[in-house]
Amino acid sequence: MKDENKYKTKKEIVKEFDNIFNAYKYYLYNEYKITGTFNYKNILITSILNRSLALIEAYKRLLPSNNIMVLNSLIRLQLDNCIFVYAMHMLVDAGYNIDDLGENIIHKNRKLSSYKIGKQKMTDFYLISKIDEKYGNKIKEMYNFYCRFVHFSDSALISSSQLVGNNGLSIGITKDYTRFKKHIIVNANSFVNLCKFLLILIRKEWKDIPNGKNLV
Repeated sequence: MKDENKYKTKKEIVKEFDNIFNAYKYYLYNEYKITGTFNYKNILITSILNRSLALIEAYKRLLPSNNIMVLNSLIRLQLDNCIFVYAMHMLVDAGYNIDDLGENIIHKNRKLSSYKIGKQKMTDFYLISKIDEKYGNKIKEMYNFYCRFVHFSDSALISSSQLVGNNGLSIGITKDYTRFKKHIIVNANSFVNLCKFLLILIRKEWKDIPNGKNLV
């Protein structure tokens, strides 16, 4: 992503998280101009932004711990928000109704992967590939990397082992994550950039979705 490692300290990163919150709020009330109107488009976009802000708040609180295992999981969840926004755009563009989508997703817990455009299932991998085709920004590369920290994989070895001396390796359980400190700033910059990218997706892909009917 652009400006991959723009922020050099944790203090700068936390400040930027506050700026992102203000950017989300400005978008919702000044650009999108959400009102008291209750429709599925409004409900879904507000839910996505709130979910993103919850992830940001969790990241802020965990940042001092250097617990990169959990921080990586939060990045993967933020990628999921990006996937959802782009999927809604694709489905509506293909002829699906926003009211039907909202009702099925919210009330019936229908998964994106159960939808198809033509014969193509809306799997995470397919959707992230489509985002990558359009926007680049190493999105597919990020997705493949951070999935390793949600599903049990080689990342489990990273969390339970550390180098000792030049050739040694120790294995054990610990609550000390200082060994990840050297990676934290790069990790946090990735998360900051992804949070900003989510807003780019919303601005470009959400605006053309019709409002649908009012629910109340």
